[in-house]
Amino acid sequence: MADLEEKVKTATETEQKIIEKASKTENAEHDDFVAVVSDNYRVFLHLPLPLLDMPNAKAYQAEDVNAPDRRIFAYVCRPDLPVRKDHVRLRSGSKVEGLLPLVASGVAYWKPMRQRTFFLIYERPLGGRVVMGKKFAPVLSKEEVDLVSKWVRPLLMGVNNLAIRGLTHRAIRPDNLFYMDAEKTQIVLGDCISVPPAYDQPGVCETIPSMLCQPEGRGNGVTADDLYALGATLMWLGLGHNPVEGLSMPELAELKVRKGSYATIIGEERIALALIELLRGLLSDSVEQRWDISSVQQWIDGRRLTPVQVRAGKTSQRPFIFNNQEHFSYRSLALAFFYNWDLAAEAIRSERLMTWILRGFEDKQTAEAIAKTLEMAVFAFSQKERQDDFIVSRTCMLLHPEAPLHLRDWSFMPDALGYVLAVSVLQDRDIKPLIGIITTGFLESWYSLKNDRVAAQQVKAMQVTLKKPDLGMGIERVLYETAEGVPCQSPLVKKYYVDNVRDLTEALEQASKKVDAKTDPVDRHIAAFISVNFGTKLGEQISLLNSPKENVAAQGILSLYSTLQWTFGPDKLYGMCSWLGRHIVPIINNYHSLEKRKQLEKELPKYIRKGSLPELYRFLDDKEERLSDMRNFEQARRDYAKISKEIETLDGNREKRVEHGMMLGYEVAAIVSFSIALLVMLLLLVARFLRG
Repeated sequence: MADLEEKVKTATETEQKIIEKASKTENAEHDDFVAVVSDNYRVFLHLPLPLLDMPNAKAYQAEDVNAPDRRIFAYVCRPDLPVRKDHVRLRSGSKVEGLLPLVASGVAYWKPMRQRTFFLIYERPLGGRVVMGKKFAPVLSKEEVDLVSKWVRPLLMGVNNLAIRGLTHRAIRPDNLFYMDAEKTQIVLGDCISVPPAYDQPGVCETIPSMLCQPEGRGNGVTADDLYALGATLMWLGLGHNPVEGLSMPELAELKVRKGSYATIIGEERIALALIELLRGLLSDSVEQRWDISSVQQWIDGRRLTPVQVRAGKTSQRPFIFNNQEHFSYRSLALAFFYNWDLAAEAIRSERLMTWILRGFEDKQTAEAIAKTLEMAVFAFSQKERQDDFIVSRTCMLLHPEAPLHLRDWSFMPDALGYVLAVSVLQDRDIKPLIGIITTGFLESWYSLKNDRVAAQQVKAMQVTLKKPDLGMGIERVLYETAEGVPCQSPLVKKYYVDNVRDLTEALEQASKKVDAKTDPVDRHIAAFISVNFGTKLGEQISLLNSPKENVAAQGILSLYSTLQWTFGPDKLYGMCSWLGRHIVPIINNYHSLEKRKQLEKELPKYIRKGSLPELYRFLDDKEERLSDMRNFEQARRDYAKISKEIETLDGNREKRVEHGMMLGYEVAAIVSFSIALLVMLLLLVARFLRG
């Protein structure tokens, strides 16, 4: 074993100069403060563009190698925040009216981060930002409706073009509007890809359900959410400031619930008359009554619409007192439960809540649903704390169905599960509570109360996946299934930002230069990442990884990576061949022939030096050699069994053979004695005859 490992270790010495040369080239590129994205775009670290920065993505000057005069720039995304890959997939390289044109995207090394990360290449807005900062001179202070229409039309076009593609923007706010031309006549919506949906949005631009979520948990939402944000943005542009800037998120949410968004945001502010009708339509808290794209387009075209007056939610004549505050509506009480979690369970268990619901609202259905929740909690959980969590979470779902799923510090829209899980993993947060939300019925209850059977079944499938300990399953698989494009989080390749399975082998080749050769080449993240992103074609290899037999698991590793190299390249993987060479000893030892094992050990370094995993795999997994080895082994077993049986037969009949020998000896002795006696008698007769 030691001799074989030594051979493997020395097998790549001739390739070491090649590897070192590649490393020097890579480092030289890094030292030039230039990142090369998708081979055609250069991003310059020494040329920042702070006036184009996003809250979580810095802007830098960029150059198109094939068109140096083209005006472009790049956003450098944070590696610990997932980007919106659905936008990248559907928008790259195409101009969408009303949106900042996305030229390209890709992964490259960024020296300040000391790792690879994601880049977004945009056309540069020559007129810059529409406004800078949170306070500015009012942009829409004039009363002319035509002026407002000129602003609304291109922004609405951007929202509509996204909706046609099944996308939402979720980052519409005053400081994310740009002038594409130097004359400042062409207005577009800015970046919405560099962070999860609505991650950077202020509370004033988000609907009540969305602003109750943690930043990464707001989800893609629907077009109506973009229209609400558009209304809040127009209000902000008309006033020149955010009238609710000083309020905390809970305070703003409470006001919006109690007074409505329009009344809360506008308040006593004097807004341009041309905006009032539009804002009332866009800032409606009812999705059904909020103006849609068609309604806004009619308003732009001059048809004046009267927004439907939102009917206030049903209220009770008598208040429910909770935490020394009076509450007259379900939504108000649910919000209080959100922000006072530890006090809520006791209030829900009390008879007062049931009495308030039955007498104040005559709502027997909700009362029965809460009573059922209390029973479900006792049945599902043994610990009182877990029971209380379930009771409060599900009761909030019943009282405020539009609100996010809430559990103590976790609050998110279920469609944002992938982003929430991705941020938690990327930022090394404790994900056990999140796993519990999936496995113990919280998420399933949210969908069940919405009568969404398809989503509820998907949650059950996730629960099954989470319970499987095999490589390729577990929370790692759920991560890559729910978060499109999230990079592989294996410690082996995390700094290489591998967001596409075709780049995995190159990243592992780089990692092989630094990793301890004894480290397993496949871990839980790599197995799950490949399973989700490559498809079912490697299902057999993934299953081999979970075999308790060392030789089978080693064969699975080699087959897995040889398939990836054969499919995606590169042509040579010297480091990986050397690395895997130290883990394939069980495959060689699985041959029964000692002579064959010695032959393989002798030839192995030659195949490692080739840098081809498929060739190495074929060398070690020669079907004919395997069959021949097996046939010879079976023949040897049969021969051995036959000889053993003969020996056993001889050993087992020893006493009988001794007895038989003695009997035979007696018989021979008798015959010999009789023969001798007969011969003597014959001699005597002859002698007497001769005398006579």
